[in-house]
Amino acid sequence: MTTLQTILFTPLIAALVARLLVRQPQLTAVVGTLTVGGLWLWLRGLEPTGQAVVFWGQPLALTAENQALLLLILAGLFVLFGLGSLFPSGDWFVAGGLIGFSFLAASLLVRPFAVAVALLLVASGAFSLTLQSGRAGSVRGSLRYLLAVVLAVPLLLIVNWQLEAQPTAWLLPPGELAALAALLLLAGFPFHIWLQAAANEAEPLPLALVVGIAPLVPLALLFQQLTIYPNLLDAAFRQLIWLSGSLTLLVGGGLALTAVHLRRAIGSVLLLDMVLTILCLTLPEPVGWETAVTLQFGRFAGLLLVAGGWCLLKRHQAAWPLDRLPIGLGRRAPLSLVLLAVGLFSLLGLPFTPGFAGHWQVLTAVGDLANRSGVPWWLPAVALLGLGLGAAGVLRLVAVLLAKPELEEEGTAVLDPLWLQLVVGVVVTAVLWLAVFPPLLTLPTLPG
Repeated sequence: MTTLQTILFTPLIAALVARLLVRQPQLTAVVGTLTVGGLWLWLRGLEPTGQAVVFWGQPLALTAENQALLLLILAGLFVLFGLGSLFPSGDWFVAGGLIGFSFLAASLLVRPFAVAVALLLVASGAFSLTLQSGRAGSVRGSLRYLLAVVLAVPLLLIVNWQLEAQPTAWLLPPGELAALAALLLLAGFPFHIWLQAAANEAEPLPLALVVGIAPLVPLALLFQQLTIYPNLLDAAFRQLIWLSGSLTLLVGGGLALTAVHLRRAIGSVLLLDMVLTILCLTLPEPVGWETAVTLQFGRFAGLLLVAGGWCLLKRHQAAWPLDRLPIGLGRRAPLSLVLLAVGLFSLLGLPFTPGFAGHWQVLTAVGDLANRSGVPWWLPAVALLGLGLGAAGVLRLVAVLLAKPELEEEGTAVLDPLWLQLVVGVVVTAVLWLAVFPPLLTLPTLPG
């Protein structure tokens, strides 16, 4: 019982402290960093028993599987909050992230699926605050994200009720409902608009939190249901996922190629990465779960690189354009542009980037299934076309950022100091080294 209380309530107490220190962003980020770092060290030293403990009328259990997933989430939060001390990201970034983690942890620990899904909805409410970052006029992205989760949760509850009741004739097709819920949570077409709006309005670090870390728990819940009830993975489920995935690939590639400003380009490339996770739902177990987690690793790493390059580039142009690309900005900070470009190419899964492993796994798996008529023959071709359009869009973006502007703006920032260029150069070199020689990572197994 004490273990569960520590996991669930320590982040809430730290979130309250963070809100009291909201006028000091660096100190707030330090509080968040120390909290999640301490929780990681403490949780790593525990020996999970897997025995259910009744807490507030609901059975909760800490198993080796959900412990590994919680450690992974805490490590990601540690990195994000640490970067938050360098790049302040709004008054709700740390507090909302801590509150969201508390409810994500409860969703992983609780046994009844219906309660886990309800807790996921509460967590999304906290994460919507991080997307808004305390700005009263920037609510479209956060509200669309919250609306997507609000619509997905009832669908999952209906699916769970029908599967547990096992009626002779289902009132609604559970496979199609589960597919719609997955598309809502993972920004599949036509529900991709929440991801585009979030990228258009959110700061880089909150975007990495909501898209790079938070989806791990809904993915785990979805794969759990597909494992327990294999009949969910019927023809209707597969066809809906394949149709939406192919349309998302084409839409994301087209938007990336025609993006009119940097935020839209980032959102479009991110959409191309997210859609591959949706396709993992139709892969056989355990390949689907392992590939989805690998993609999530790569997405988080790519978003961190994008966030670093994005924040460093913005230092050189106070009036950041929202309706056009900042022409020539990369000439003032070439290493920052390299950081941004490597992050975007990683989200596309190009070789020698952190995202290559996950993309290669899903593309080879889909191609193998297509050869055996397990998926439509055109799906791998559409995936390559969409990713190719995205790569062309990133090259176009890099070319614009390197183009020489006709008139230099007055009061432009000077070049980055030497120490900052060295730090960015070391980061880029380390990322490329890890991409060529990836470390041996133990992927968390699916929580049971």
